[in-house]
Parts: sequence; structure tokens; C-alpha cells
Amino acid sequence: MTPDTLYRLAPPLISLQFLAFCWTVHREIEAADAERQSVIPLPDVINILSLFATVGCLIVLPLATEAYLWLSRMVLGGAYVLIAFHPFMVAAHYRLWRRKEKSGKYTNGARSPYANREELMISLVSILVATAVAVCLRMRTGI
Repeated sequence: MTPDTLYRLAPPLISLQFLAFCWTVHREIEAADAERQSVIPLPDVINILSLFATVGCLIVLPLATEAYLWLSRMVLGGAYVLIAFHPFMVAAHYRLWRRKEKSGKYTNGARSPYANREELMISLVSILVATAVAVCLRMRTGI
């Protein structure tokens, strides 16, 4: 993979990540006051961290140094995997996989946890797959 290929693949990825974040902000702005969340959900935290890593390793690092190609490849591959899993993590956050359970913020008078079981599982799988892709790309470069 040449630096030119990385430069062509980075802008669509950053656009997708930024759009996913803007969608979250729009969703929270349009929600009624009673339905608004006081914290950023786990899928969006993962997306924001991935966005920062992408901008740092695919835009800032190449401007500062020449020894970046292997790290940029790893971050690019992992970030594409994470953005592909993002809709599934959001669906799990809203409990769309288990419609019979209450999807509200409160269950039996108690506040629901920060992340539900399905959300944690899908998030963990997405991070493991992204890490495996990054490691595979690192081993493939031979550096």
C-alpha cells in the first residue's frame, strides 16, 4: 500500500466517522428533554477515539515525520472495521436486538447501566476484530 493509497482512503473514512458523530448529536438535539442522555454512549466514545486516532495517524503524523506508513496502515484498517461495526453497536445500545425488554432509561425505578450486555459484547467484538486487522496489516508489511 502506497502513501498515495492511504491519502485516498483517509478522507472517506474521516467523513464517515464525522457523520456518525453528527448523527448522534442531531439525535440528542431532537430528543425530548426526558429522553436526552447525560453521557455519550459507548459506540460514540469508540467512534470519537477512532476519529482522533485516524486524524492523528493519517493526517498529522505524515506532516510531522516520514516514518509513519506502517502505523497509518494499521490505524486505517482498524478504523474502517470500527466504523463498519458502529451501526450494530448503536442498535445494541438502543436494545433493538431484544425488543421484549424495556428500552427506557429506567427499569424498576433503578437507573440502567452505562452500557447493556449486547452493546458491550458487540463493542468488544468490534475492538477485537479491529485489533486483529491492525496486527495482520502490521505483520504483512514486514517491518
